[in-house]
Amino acid sequence: MSEFIKDTLRFALIQFFIITVCIMFVIATVNTMSFGVHYPIDGTFPWVTMLTGLITSLPSFLLCFRNEPTKRQYYVRILLHFICIEAIVMTEGRLLGWYTTVQYGLIIAAMVMGVYALVWFFSTLAQKSTAKSINKALKQFNSDEE
Repeated sequence: MSEFIKDTLRFALIQFFIITVCIMFVIATVNTMSFGVHYPIDGTFPWVTMLTGLITSLPSFLLCFRNEPTKRQYYVRILLHFICIEAIVMTEGRLLGWYTTVQYGLIIAAMVMGVYALVWFFSTLAQKSTAKSINKALKQFNSDEE
């Protein structure tokens, strides 16, 4: 298996975990604000959350590039990625009965945007941490060769 494929699969797995945790955080926050801390949670909630995390981690392959993208390519892929995520969640929500009216659909769409923003934030933190580690290792390697 090539290194690019390994890195891509690792990225998708990390996205799955970040997405799943962010979904749980947003849903718990909205439910607590709307219904209080005594809001009953269905037993299928963790499974549906993990399924949603898995399904929505698949479009993260759009964000993996073999070569350095231009800014335009990067932003086009980000837009396509967000549209895919929104379409997946809205379709899943409709099939699972999360919403029945346009108003509730808009609430779900807003929640997806919130989750997307959180996932983006935490993914960026993770990537910056990785970049710092790589740069530190390169500096150490270069100083050892001199």
